[in-house]
Amino acid sequence: MADLPSWRTTASGPGADGAIVAVDFANTGRPDSGFGALVPRLDTDHSLWETVVPEPGTEAGMGGGDYLDRWTGELAPGAPAVAAVFGYCASSTFALALADRIAGWQRRPNVVLFDPTRITGPTVLRYGFTPVIDSLLPVLGEEDVERARESAAEAVRTHTGLAPLCAELLRIYAEAGTAAFQRIGLPADRAEELVAWFRAYLRYVAAASALPVGADPAGVTVIRANDLPDGPFAAERELRFDVPHTGLLGHPGVADAVTALLRA
Repeated sequence: MADLPSWRTTASGPGADGAIVAVDFANTGRPDSGFGALVPRLDTDHSLWETVVPEPGTEAGMGGGDYLDRWTGELAPGAPAVAAVFGYCASSTFALALADRIAGWQRRPNVVLFDPTRITGPTVLRYGFTPVIDSLLPVLGEEDVERARESAAEAVRTHTGLAPLCAELLRIYAEAGTAAFQRIGLPADRAEELVAWFRAYLRYVAAASALPVGADPAGVTVIRANDLPDGPFAAERELRFDVPHTGLLGHPGVADAVTALLRA
């Protein structure tokens, strides 16, 4: 598979067994391990590629189908066969939909979902907002960050729709972030770039939340950490590991399990 604008090489084996594609949004400054921590531990002859999200600002107006069109447009028939699709956290919805799209020109690839979560106000607060606001702790201090956390929690209680909630979470982060960035003398364009990435993330999860997800568990494996509840998607098998969510993709036992799944 050649270099493609919507995909980046995370690691690559000979590719004799086809490609593995991984769906994630890893640009929010979160503490979680990403596929870059998992892939080097895999003993596989697959080539491995990870989705690239649009540059901040260019995602305005995109729905879930637009993201899928962007990715599948570069995985057209004639490219190496896709053996498996990986999805992490909120990106699991995209991973399932991407596998369905790929099934339009080849056998549906197996799907491995790592801590799949339903996209709701509380999950966007926990996995999206909280990590980015907590990253401001060294600059803002506990009092200001806690005030932002409380405002965000109140927004989750107040807004029943995802769109108005995301708009409010963005406002809270931009306000807190602007104060933090000014204190450390960050140039205005760099500060806006950080806010734009969070805006892009919120649009990404909102787009994913509107995608229909099939109920067929065939070929789907869920790999779950020890600090999350049961997930929203049907699966043929589920594997649990005694590791927190943030360290799931970096756990050597998870890499061994994924390698075994790829060889099955």
